[in-house]
Amino acid sequence: MQPFERKTAPDGHEVMLFPLTELYVTQGENGSYSHQGILAMDLVVVGQHDAPIYAPCSCTCVATLSDSNNGRIFQSNAEVWTPAGLQYVNFMFFHDENPIASVGSTFTQGDLIAHTGTAGQATGDHTHFNTAFGQYAGWTHVPPQNHGCLVNSSHIYDTCYIDDTIITNTGGYTWVTYGSTPPVPTTSKRSNFKWVLYANNFRHGIR
Repeated sequence: MQPFERKTAPDGHEVMLFPLTELYVTQGENGSYSHQGILAMDLVVVGQHDAPIYAPCSCTCVATLSDSNNGRIFQSNAEVWTPAGLQYVNFMFFHDENPIASVGSTFTQGDLIAHTGTAGQATGDHTHFNTAFGQYAGWTHVPPQNHGCLVNSSHIYDTCYIDDTIITNTGGYTWVTYGSTPPVPTTSKRSNFKWVLYANNFRHGIR
């Protein structure tokens, strides 16, 4: 997405957008370095430090994490259109060195909401992005590595449309842009979390 961009469907609901100006995945879901068992991605904007991250929908900061990663968690203020259908969405970012948001902060879609950075456990400038369907239901840890993620985590490519985004590295995933007609959710998009993880592992040859 672009700065201050807003996208609304014909029914008046916002369209959930990818929150950076460039799509470059450096570590994908279930990545072997630090994402084992979680549906999170590490993202960069090439050549930029402290790259701006924009609110993918109008949202409110609902939680902060107390560790050194400076995690900030947000929830959509209303249901939004995602590639998996119309629903509430919550999402989080790690590694911003100077976080903008605190609990209760509100943002309009397209507002500056965070930055990429190196705070906490980061080997280079990036953001760690995790999304979930529904209203915020908490933060959990997934064994055996005990990595943290949002409850009801979703595939980011099923959560965000990539309209007006520079596509550099898709991470091997299929991303979609928004059409004039809202999509109809399919049964496969509603699979429970354990099955999603199994399917993702199978897809990438991990048994």
